[in-house]
Amino acid sequence: MGKRVGPQREARPARGAIPPPAGEMPALQKALLAIIAVALLAPMLLSPFGRDQGVFACAADVLRRGGALYRDYWDLKPPGVYYLYLLSFTAFGRTMLAPRLLDLIWTLSAAGVLAAVGARLLSPRTGLSGALLFLACYALGYGYWHSAQADGFASLPLALAVLAMLAAERRRSWWLAAGCGALIGAAIVLKLTLGLFLALPLIASVVSRGERWPLRLARASGYLAGCAAVVAGVALLLWRQGALRDLIEILFVWNSHYATIRSPAPALLVVAYQTWTFLFGGQYLALKLIGLLAAIGAADLVVRRGAAPEPLRPWLLPAWLAAMLVQVWIQGKYFQYHWLPVLPPLGLLAAQGMAALWRLLRQHVASAAAERAVAAGGLAVLVLSVAGAYWNHFRPELRYAAGLVPASEFLGEFRDRSDFSISADLAVASYLTAHTARGTPIFIWGFEPIVYFLADRPPASRFISQQPLVAPWSPREWRRELIAALEERRPAYVLVVHNDAMPWVTMRPYDSATELAAFPELVALLARDYQPAVRIEDFDIWQRR
Repeated sequence: MGKRVGPQREARPARGAIPPPAGEMPALQKALLAIIAVALLAPMLLSPFGRDQGVFACAADVLRRGGALYRDYWDLKPPGVYYLYLLSFTAFGRTMLAPRLLDLIWTLSAAGVLAAVGARLLSPRTGLSGALLFLACYALGYGYWHSAQADGFASLPLALAVLAMLAAERRRSWWLAAGCGALIGAAIVLKLTLGLFLALPLIASVVSRGERWPLRLARASGYLAGCAAVVAGVALLLWRQGALRDLIEILFVWNSHYATIRSPAPALLVVAYQTWTFLFGGQYLALKLIGLLAAIGAADLVVRRGAAPEPLRPWLLPAWLAAMLVQVWIQGKYFQYHWLPVLPPLGLLAAQGMAALWRLLRQHVASAAAERAVAAGGLAVLVLSVAGAYWNHFRPELRYAAGLVPASEFLGEFRDRSDFSISADLAVASYLTAHTARGTPIFIWGFEPIVYFLADRPPASRFISQQPLVAPWSPREWRRELIAALEERRPAYVLVVHNDAMPWVTMRPYDSATELAAFPELVALLARDYQPAVRIEDFDIWQRR
């Protein structure tokens, strides 16, 4: 190719160097990106609860009524997500919209922090691009069932922890290190496996350059102390409520058996298949492209690590991604929402992949016009794929918002397999609201605690689902505890649920209605004190005589 005539390009970085940060983006462009960011998540505000959101909301109600987690409410997650749901109800009202609104604000805040992380590690433009790609992954890869989850809420404290770690390492500050550790502790209170993230700041303090070992170890102790302080503070709160022993029994004893339920295939094969599917097998072309760009970005940082002006820059993002992948592998369930903590580093790495491809394009295409044309074409493919995925993913919400479908038809879209229907839950809640006074306890033999929230009726027992009572490793005294609670609180209605079998949780292939026959004490109580009232979809509703 001939020489180009005209103004010369700015000097390119030397081969193998990580380029210096680009200039600041104009305010108008930032405002446009903020509008796009809000628009990406806004349709999620219309989504009703799935089953998990109902579990969290019901726990928030127990807290609102003065109860204690684990002692008065049986569930197998750490306490953080329940308090976030309580926060959402306090701030925005007790509706299904409130946690969705908190999730939107929380996720947008995480994206803002992620942009700041990207600006420090890569460049301001790459940071903003990474934040948008993170939001695109969250909006398009996760529906109503997998959003407003504990795993997703952890993105904000972890992104803040990265910022604090960068500041602590740059300033050699013990207090900033303790703040970073406290943020990691907050993430652990949301999901125990996220404790793996603590390895990153500990490694950062070890590889710190130009510093004596005692100072490095002191800062490492700051990371550990901050994390321990938050976890110990939560444990102290639960101890004062008389719930710490119950937490230990559920989260560390019961869960140790639950954690053994895994795929029968060889572990390495499952890990490879699930990770490949997550990174490159997304439902939409846009998600596949983002996964590919992230792989390119990670390779780019690792290969060109030698000329980085900041020691943390080359390895931090790939290490963050790796740590979050490992915590998914440890869980071994591969539920879709388990991958949510992977999205922040994935978005930044995808943006770095775009920057790497742009750099290669500039180095190997001699014509400025051809360079711009290829870059515009590649960007158009990504933008159009995101737009197409957005329409396909949020079509029910967009049609409903435009008034094209009634609420009943819209809510009918929200089903999971054949064992969950928000329309059925709303119908049952409406029946209970009409036939009981506020504050009247009810009991559900099945995995539908969302009905407690929708009907605003307290559970008659801390066992808000049948799962801990039918799992083969559960203590037999839990069944006696349930019967005693039902005898004492005398719920006005007992609901028995069909078609809710969850063998990946209980190792039993039966639904709750079938499991009832193996619980003679509960069968006898129903026969003695209750009579069938009505059947609503999968719910048998028994009324107290």
